[in-house]
Amino acid sequence: MESDEFEIKVTVAGRQYPVWLKRGDERQEYLIRKAAKRIEQFEIAYRQKFVKSLENRDILAMAAIQIARDLVVLEDKNDTKPFTHKIKQLTDILEDYLKN
Repeated sequence: MESDEFEIKVTVAGRQYPVWLKRGDERQEYLIRKAAKRIEQFEIAYRQKFVKSLENRDILAMAAIQIARDLVVLEDKNDTKPFTHKIKQLTDILEDYLKN
């Protein structure tokens, strides 16, 4: 019987890490590999900037901070609550007007 999950290996900071994914979800595999590539790009950029004076964990911590900041910016950008609230206010005003 075949498992509904499979393992891929991604390399981060010169080490391989296993990631388990659901079978048939090629998009997730693509995204995981793209994420690992992005971490590698941050690692290379920080190593060039700090001329290898930092340890791997420091480089990875800096990359994690950058990635988390980018995620927070995207979350804030995609926050629709203010728009939803305003649309509800305008809908209520319009409904009141049409009733009268």
